[in-house]
Amino acid sequence: MFLSAPPEVTARRVASVGTLVSALEMLSQHRKLADGDLLSAQLENTHPGLAKRFPRLTRALSSKKAGVALYGIQAGASAATLIWGHKRGVRAAGSAVLAVTGAASRVRTPYGGDGADQLQQVINVVLASTGTFKDSEKARDVAMRALALETTLSYVASGVVKLVSPVWLSGEAFSGVIRTHNYGDPNIYKLVHKYPMLGKLITWTTVAAEVGFPLVFVLPKPAARAYLGSMTLFHLGIGQFMGLNRFVLAFGATHPALLYVFAQSDKRPAVAGKAAAALAPAAA
Repeated sequence: MFLSAPPEVTARRVASVGTLVSALEMLSQHRKLADGDLLSAQLENTHPGLAKRFPRLTRALSSKKAGVALYGIQAGASAATLIWGHKRGVRAAGSAVLAVTGAASRVRTPYGGDGADQLQQVINVVLASTGTFKDSEKARDVAMRALALETTLSYVASGVVKLVSPVWLSGEAFSGVIRTHNYGDPNIYKLVHKYPMLGKLITWTTVAAEVGFPLVFVLPKPAARAYLGSMTLFHLGIGQFMGLNRFVLAFGATHPALLYVFAQSDKRPAVAGKAAAALAPAAA
């Protein structure tokens, strides 16, 4: 049932798991939301003009209670869109709430975010805005194509950044990252340390896969799906060994959009063939 759902529903549900996990992580550390602690609000530092003009409002928004309420709303909206994502109204309204709370959390605490948060926000905005379309088919088409384009740009941009980096070009980047405390794995590091060529192969393959991602739109469909599947395995791998689990859910939420685009390109030759067959008798 989950996998057979329309692509926008699957995208919303997978993304909702990511925002739900993120919100619950913040709520589990609610003590650190207090003023002066690690996850406290930074409004006075990042928006001094606002703090000077509206000191009471700034203090209220910076309070621990405001932080708990913000992430509580985010968790609730995530759960609602996960359970009732098949309902268009819930999906659109929930995405709008998640877009607002996502932006508010970044204003409240602008530090510590990553690419997964940014992609989640793109998903929220796209699904919220297309949810206002009267035509559900048009809404699906625009949303899925927008997410497919965003994913492609994200992969290519990430690959290009690596491509101009001397560390990545040398082939040493993966072995360097995997030995760190935050993003490393001792067992994998021992393996690449023993077989240096393996680390270089993973490094260069990562760059090539990201830069070459637009090929999925011109490859034969089985090859395109295999390419996309390899990227899914790539995210699962870095989630497992590097601890970047939210990237799995953020990018995984956009992969149904790419499958939708693949399916639409399959339909075009069939439609064109039917149109030609219909016009043939008239031409005769």
